[in-house]
Amino acid sequence: MKVNMDNIFPWFFIAVFLAVGGSFIYKRMKYGSWTGAFLGASIQRTVGEVTLERRAMTSHTLKVYAMEGEDSTDRFVGLSMVSKAPMAASMSPFKLTRDQARQLASLLQQAAT
Repeated sequence: MKVNMDNIFPWFFIAVFLAVGGSFIYKRMKYGSWTGAFLGASIQRTVGEVTLERRAMTSHTLKVYAMEGEDSTDRFVGLSMVSKAPMAASMSPFKLTRDQARQLASLLQQAAT
């Protein structure tokens, strides 16, 4: 039996697309947020946010989260840079250990004085 490559490629593309999309949807449901899905943990609480820039119809916000991984001892700080504009949005999440968060806080404190 001869395999027709013209028929296989579309099905392969669809299967890969569904697998990747399904993985994102599963993680979104498991962790309760897109930030949690991208960082692989649940948001325990939102510590706060700082609006970095706001212009006519765009904004950039840095959000800080206390997060917890699969193991309750796996706690870390999540940062999320959220940019919004008409018909567009982006989010860049960052995962910091507690030591990294303390170091960043110290550097910001030094820079602000």
